[in-house]
Amino acid sequence: MAEFRTSARAVDMLGRQQIAGIPSAISELFKNAHDAYADNANADFIRYHNAFVIRDDGDGMSRQDFEQRWLTLGTSSKAVPGAVSQAHGRRPRAILGEKGIGRLAIAAIGPQTLVVSKAERSSRVAALIHWGVFELAHADLSQLIVPVVELDTGRGPDVQAMAGQILDNLRKLVTPDDTGLLERIERDLSQWRETDPSSVARLAGFDLATFDRGTAFVILPTSPDLEADLEPPGPKEAAPLLRTLIGFANTMTPGHGEPELTTSFRDHRRPDDVRDLIEEQEFFTVDEFVNADHHFQGAFDEYGQFVGTVSIFGGQPIPFPLAWTPARGTKTQCGPFKLNLAYVQGRAKQSKLEPNDYFLLTEKLDRYGGLYIYRDGIRVLPYGDSRFDWLDVELRRTKSASDHFFSYRRMFGAVEISREHNHQLREKAGREGFATNEAYRQFRAILQNFLLQVATEFFREGGAQAEIYEEGRLANERMEKARRARSKQVRARRSEYSAALDRFFDAVDGDLPEARIQEIRGSIEAAIRSAQQDDDPAAAADRLVRAELAARSDLRELAATLQVKRPRGVALSAELTRRATAYEATRSEIVSSLIEPAEEEISTAFDAAGLALDAAVSRRLRFDGAIELAVSEARALGNDARSLLSREVANVAERGRETVRDAHRALEEVTVAAQQDAATTDVSALNDEEFSLLRRTLESRVRAIASQKSEELRSIAEQLRSVAWVGETSDSDQVSLLDQVEQLESRVEALTDRSAQDFELVQIGMAVNIVTHEFENSIRSVRDNLRRLRAWAQQNTGLRPLYSDLRASFDHLDGYLKLFTPLHRRLYREPAIIRGTDVQRYLHDVFDKKLGEANIDLRSTPAFENMQIKMYPSTLYPVIVNLVDNAAHWLQQYSGERLITLDWVEDAIIVTDSGPGITLGDEEAIFEQGFSRKPAGSGYGLFVAREVLRRDGADIRLAEPSADRGARFEILLPTRSDA
Repeated sequence: MAEFRTSARAVDMLGRQQIAGIPSAISELFKNAHDAYADNANADFIRYHNAFVIRDDGDGMSRQDFEQRWLTLGTSSKAVPGAVSQAHGRRPRAILGEKGIGRLAIAAIGPQTLVVSKAERSSRVAALIHWGVFELAHADLSQLIVPVVELDTGRGPDVQAMAGQILDNLRKLVTPDDTGLLERIERDLSQWRETDPSSVARLAGFDLATFDRGTAFVILPTSPDLEADLEPPGPKEAAPLLRTLIGFANTMTPGHGEPELTTSFRDHRRPDDVRDLIEEQEFFTVDEFVNADHHFQGAFDEYGQFVGTVSIFGGQPIPFPLAWTPARGTKTQCGPFKLNLAYVQGRAKQSKLEPNDYFLLTEKLDRYGGLYIYRDGIRVLPYGDSRFDWLDVELRRTKSASDHFFSYRRMFGAVEISREHNHQLREKAGREGFATNEAYRQFRAILQNFLLQVATEFFREGGAQAEIYEEGRLANERMEKARRARSKQVRARRSEYSAALDRFFDAVDGDLPEARIQEIRGSIEAAIRSAQQDDDPAAAADRLVRAELAARSDLRELAATLQVKRPRGVALSAELTRRATAYEATRSEIVSSLIEPAEEEISTAFDAAGLALDAAVSRRLRFDGAIELAVSEARALGNDARSLLSREVANVAERGRETVRDAHRALEEVTVAAQQDAATTDVSALNDEEFSLLRRTLESRVRAIASQKSEELRSIAEQLRSVAWVGETSDSDQVSLLDQVEQLESRVEALTDRSAQDFELVQIGMAVNIVTHEFENSIRSVRDNLRRLRAWAQQNTGLRPLYSDLRASFDHLDGYLKLFTPLHRRLYREPAIIRGTDVQRYLHDVFDKKLGEANIDLRSTPAFENMQIKMYPSTLYPVIVNLVDNAAHWLQQYSGERLITLDWVEDAIIVTDSGPGITLGDEEAIFEQGFSRKPAGSGYGLFVAREVLRRDGADIRLAEPSADRGARFEILLPTRSDA
């Protein structure tokens, strides 16, 4: 009787040669971790060791599991789902593995793999596989051995011994047809002598000898394709590996479920340069999804019929039922599924997004835009990759952009399916998408029909609801045009104002006001001397009057040249505001110290000169001349303003008439063209669909131009109506449109400055993360080297003092590094139990030296020490540290008792000090951004503390102090009713 035999090469063909590439292979391993009920799966590419490590914290494998499942082709390596979930007390997961060969894809990453796994109540098991042995030309699979050993607690795998077993087995099987294979495998296996797998594992953050749950794979060396897959093909594109691994779980759509598995891919370029390339923020966020221009959300039932909503430019969701006529009463083979799609306009001026948000989101769309498919919450490859336009969106758009609105790089969203309801959507063995069966053809056709019908209904000219899109698009374009025009105008006026301030300060720095006043004094003295030498008293008096008027005119001209008028209706930046304030102070000083005394000198000098002549005549002439000059200047000022207003009124009137004529002309052109098209069209030759489309198109064209032009005219009319006319109200202070615009722009400027300050805080937080991260990498390296140095020091007495000193210094530094640990929010994806004793110990680690030097006592009540609360350490610890640090600062300068007390009362943490307390009137100001009574204080501490606490549902307030205490702060936790 004949029987099938399995060649060793079957493993190579099913694994390395079958998988689409390294990114798909890593994704397969992540899916295996998911099926093993892991919470985390971490991949580490350690470039400088040419090693790759992937590890999960799932159920792991016993020796029996490994030999009977993992090493058995076509058999799932996972346990029975129900049994696993019951063991963990969790709900069952949908099993992603189907064929039992996905694990063979690991061969695509590198030629040899060390596997170490630990199941509950079992010993750790280790195995070494060189995938090259499966390339043997004539060997049967049963002839090959895979070394498998069980490891004692605390002992790592003996890779050299396992490598020897592989070579012994291989030498018995090689034939002349396997030329070079033995040498290549020997060369690969020899690398374990140069690279210790335990050291590589420690760089990835775990210890092969002690980890107690999950499975780890150490691959050495790696394929050159791995590094190539991390290089982006273009400046706006993502690297192939990132496109594949990003968004492993759906975290972008509102209301998405909590990911069952968290994944990471850390690229170790150098010991001090490690980056997680697929962290959550790299992918689309819920906020970005919500802020997109258009949204399409709903579900397709088992007949392909859609029930859902469409939202255009963030408007109210519009019900949009859609029939799929090919169903004809028959259930589809693809089954029911959900759709949640967001779309961003291709031009910034048409989008409702702010310019900066639009830029950031479109940059992400260029890298990761597309429609993703998630089966039971886990991504199905390669859907979502912008290179794989599985709905032919761009192809259809190229043929007719007017009919096919959507662009694949402008959309992002998720199609949600499940194994239970969509089991006929079967993935290909190489994970290159679904097999092209009838279910997949229906699936594509339903979604393609949806996109076409939505485009026809909402985005195509003549669409039944296209007016909503057109109105929104035109409104956004109008707002963007107005924003740019306003920005250009404001920039010009700010630039003019800044230049005028520069000229003012240059004049002041050059002592020009003093020099000009000296010139005026000189002209006064010369005029007085000339008048006193005149024999005719009347002529002398007339000369004095003219000289005085000229001197006063020169003085007013000087004051005018020193006056820089602030532009009306223009908000100033913070820097320009500071310069404006400095200008006001400097000009006020010049007026009070130079101009006003000069005016007094003029009056005194001419009074004295007039007494020497005919006082009455002189006084009369001076009085009449001053009044005449004032009247003349007032009339000139009024005439200038009147002329300016008259010119602007005439200009507005002419522009208004031109606008009305242009609107009328444009409307007539479109309406006449529509009438001509209607008159020359034989409607009897059109079918019902063509007739309806033509009618809607012509109606939409006429109505659109009418709406656009009428909106333009109404907008101009509203602007004219908004002019505040003096005398229309009884208010003494008129508030003009310019005043309102300036107030709004001032608020925008303040928010912009606030944003810049907040960005500084973000940078500080990033710096803490970076510093901690870099310390962790460096200290890990130092720790390993110290361990090696210890062996030398034990054998060489001369090295022992050096080792002891290095060890003591290192422990001191390592202790400081641990202080950062509670501040890492990313280390705590869920709130943690925080005990009062932990907080107390942390504070002593941070402050003991500082408090000891200042003779400050830090005490905790028994209630605080027994406290147990569930909260993010990264939220609570910095707040308490800030309060203690503030208290310590003020107590250092206090002559009385120096005591800081921590207490716990009714779900509130109380931090009290015995210092001078909060200055009266500063009770609320202390929580404002930028406010500080400390010398060189930033004013961020309490402001950030309150913001961070409120973000997590908690709060902080200044409470009434006790009789013998200074400041008393209460941290109110979320469970507290008044929090």
